[in-house]
Amino acid sequence: MNLRIVYIITLALCTLGSGFFSGSETALMSLGKERVHQLADRGRRGLRVQQLTGDPERLLSTLLVANNVVNILGTAIATALFIDLLGETSGPIVSAGVVTVVVLVAGEITPKTLAARSPERFSLAVAPTIYVLSKGLAPIAAFFTAITQGLLNMIGVGRRKDEGNVTEDDILALADLGHEEGGIATVEREIIDALFSIAEKPVRDVMTPRVDLATMASPVTAEQVRDSVSNTGHSRYLVTGDSVEDILGVLYVKDVLRFGDDATPDAIRRLLRQPLYIPESTPILEALQTLRSNRSGFAVISDEHGGIEGIITVKDLMAELVGELQDEHDPGTPSIVPLGSRKWIADGRVDVDDLAEITGAEIPEGQYSTMAGLFLDISGQIPEEGDRVTAGDELELVVLRMDRNRIDRLRVERI
Repeated sequence: MNLRIVYIITLALCTLGSGFFSGSETALMSLGKERVHQLADRGRRGLRVQQLTGDPERLLSTLLVANNVVNILGTAIATALFIDLLGETSGPIVSAGVVTVVVLVAGEITPKTLAARSPERFSLAVAPTIYVLSKGLAPIAAFFTAITQGLLNMIGVGRRKDEGNVTEDDILALADLGHEEGGIATVEREIIDALFSIAEKPVRDVMTPRVDLATMASPVTAEQVRDSVSNTGHSRYLVTGDSVEDILGVLYVKDVLRFGDDATPDAIRRLLRQPLYIPESTPILEALQTLRSNRSGFAVISDEHGGIEGIITVKDLMAELVGELQDEHDPGTPSIVPLGSRKWIADGRVDVDDLAEITGAEIPEGQYSTMAGLFLDISGQIPEEGDRVTAGDELELVVLRMDRNRIDRLRVERI
């Protein structure tokens, strides 16, 4: 075979090899750890991608060694070819220009652009070949990796163990990108935000506090159950002994309904279920998992001394993720409406923190979270319409409307 043809074929193979290794470097090094994990679950090629990217220093050394070998070989072949064609004077100069253009276009820019556009497909395609090559070049790659790491250590840049870990910021950034590109809906983006914002939030911040609990004192009659359901609409009640701290169990209304009017106090007592206790410092997500693993929708919140702080339900926890859950029977959103510069009409369910923010008044601290709880804490009894109390030194609360035993509407006035 003509020597020039051998040169041309060899030069073409070196150019293809340069493009192959350059594109492989771009594709494999651009894959995120979470995406590599997904590819590994799809099959053997994905597993090879995971094995290669698991040691990025070795992978990079392998690709650079291979790429430089074909580039140097290609340069030598091109020089010999053009000297043969143009002579020793012009050949090297023309060779340098041609090789530079060919390597940049065919060996760098084009393959790297293709790899950047489809890194997953490119990586899956080249992974088996690169994996075999990495085994063959392992001693050489290890040599250069050791030299590189030694230089990095000399300038104070050591190997970081956590560099590949996926962080909270990474996930939020991906969620932002997905939302901007339309892959993640707004409500899904909000749920992701909520997950991180409540990750360490304790259940005491969202529980129904002890002062607002609807309980029944033992012995419980069927008539008491009917009255309580009529007044509060709850489906579960704590049954207590001599005090709220003395919890005998949780009574599910559906259990009583099975007996009808034949449910005696003794029968009702036997229906009580052992409550699930969760410490008040438990993070919301952990509490949700605890309820799920125990197949329970309800738990009692206890303090460090074993005292009762309140209760929590799955609905309360889910509301932190997706907002307040309501059905057609739920009352509307608690509101507070101004009647001038120093008077307001407020729903009994308005949060005391919202009351303080709107009125600018300092609210006394206590075991309550709503305005109704604040009123009951101060008065110490179930009020009647027209009853009033003073909250601290700045506010007067007047009951305007009662819904059975529940404070439904109040008037608030700055003193």
